[in-house]
Amino acid sequence: MNSKKEILQFICNYLQSNGWILFDPPNSALSFKFYDSAIGKKEAQVYFSGDQYHWCLSGLYYSQGRNILETESVLIPVDSTMHHLADLCSAFVNNVETAIANSYAVRLL
Repeated sequence: MNSKKEILQFICNYLQSNGWILFDPPNSALSFKFYDSAIGKKEAQVYFSGDQYHWCLSGLYYSQGRNILETESVLIPVDSTMHHLADLCSAFVNNVETAIANSYAVRLL
């Protein structure tokens, strides 16, 4: 079992290695990334939250008046191994990138 601080550091490093910029200092809003769209640059954000049983990575990116990342959250059990955490982070980033790539304003490019 890893501490919340270790888990958070791993997630931040993973996001950075995938082109995300960390908020300084990271808190519940960990990072952001800009995407080109037909209406200009749009910002996506990653959030970290949780309780004593699970942590959660969630995203925010508005397209057509709604957060299209609302269904892309991943639950992270507090007893996750680093290997499992890497798999969860990978799935989260891949799902976020796919959802944004399929958003209306990005598809118009």
